[in-house]
Amino acid sequence: MVTILKHGLVFFAGLFFSAAALAEDAPPVPVGDKDAFEARYVKCILSGLQDNCFITVFAGHFFSSPGEGAKQIYDSIKTKMRGLRVRKVHVLGKEIKADLVDVRTYLLELDRDQGFVGFYVVFRRGGDAWYVYEFAMDQSEDFIRALLGLPTPPVGVGR
Repeated sequence: MVTILKHGLVFFAGLFFSAAALAEDAPPVPVGDKDAFEARYVKCILSGLQDNCFITVFAGHFFSSPGEGAKQIYDSIKTKMRGLRVRKVHVLGKEIKADLVDVRTYLLELDRDQGFVGFYVVFRRGGDAWYVYEFAMDQSEDFIRALLGLPTPPVGVGR
């Protein structure tokens, strides 16, 4: 049985990038082709977040300006991910809702049977263009079960 790690990594787009990474007054830049954009962040994840690639990929593409302190959150996530290598990114789903929101969910399989990390990205359409609305990444069993659509086991069963 593969173990799901109990400590979590959670972050949201609204807290992720510092004002230095994205000028407050600059209008957001559409992501363009969402599949090509997805390929960029998947490659970043598989690289172990090398060269601050998350900042490079996501900066400037948010539907609304991200909050302060994002660089510190990114550094914290990168520190927690140190030593955890992603072996494979499994796509769980890509679902467009009302032609306004595109939710993409993933299960990141870690090397050496170290468990899984759940991950999702939400795109929001503004006019004719798509922008990043939010994303989250977490190793908690509850987060991963929710992404997989699994019911919560009864107390004392499997936990």
